[in-house]
Amino acid sequence: MIEQFHHKFTNSFFLWFDNYLLTKGQAYTNTTGTFFNYNDERFDPTYKVFGSAYKQWVNDSSIAGATIPSGIYANNVFSGRNSNLILDFENGRVLSKSLSTQTPITGSFAVKDFNVYFSNETEEDLIVENKYDINSRIILNDENYITPYDQVIPAIFLSLDGASNKGFALGGMEETTISAKAVILSENNYQLDGVLSIFADSRNEVFPMIPMSNHPTNEFGDLKSGYYSYADLKNQFSINTNFYINNAITSKLTDKVRKSLANDIYVGFIDFEIQQHRYRN
Repeated sequence: MIEQFHHKFTNSFFLWFDNYLLTKGQAYTNTTGTFFNYNDERFDPTYKVFGSAYKQWVNDSSIAGATIPSGIYANNVFSGRNSNLILDFENGRVLSKSLSTQTPITGSFAVKDFNVYFSNETEEDLIVENKYDINSRIILNDENYITPYDQVIPAIFLSLDGASNKGFALGGMEETTISAKAVILSENNYQLDGVLSIFADSRNEVFPMIPMSNHPTNEFGDLKSGYYSYADLKNQFSINTNFYINNAITSKLTDKVRKSLANDIYVGFIDFEIQQHRYRN
């Protein structure tokens, strides 16, 4: 199947949301940490896996002040992509075919305050049914690697609820209205109120349509070209295909309801109404 409008929207919305949160909220922390070797059955044994204590890392060079890693230090010697190193920003780790599992590895990177995921699960499943590990940004116990692939909190889950079209202008132009949602699962009320405040002010923001082929990361979670800047990427696309945020309504669970959950987390919601005027293909 060729790429459809909804595919382009989900990619565009995800990239905008992630950049907006990191930019407006400075929602990241620069850190230096140790990497720990572990086995991952999804890779053949030629790959050595070294995980940090955090996921996800910031990969957007347009975020002022954020440390975007280009490699790690093995025995205090820098090793980058030209040494056949793969940086998995999504899972906070590096993959290598040349490093020894006994090699001491350290690295510096910016870790997001909130992991951002796209999900098709309902609010009830996200909040009530699912149990999450907390990947706290403050490590209180011995540092160790974070298990890959599992979704951990603090996190924000984005979803597309639906869309509708109505005629807008002669010649076949339509007004497409999209309902999108963000479910925020945070460790404390300060984190939650921060996110809700940032996106309550996102009304009237615009962001471009970016095809999925321009998504910056590959199947390994690394940058396709070794460099990514959302500010640079969005300038490559026509303003005639911008999405417009018509409204953003925020809410959150009360403490009484929150305390009945299996997870001791703070929960909030953002309901977006997003529009674009377009000609259907």
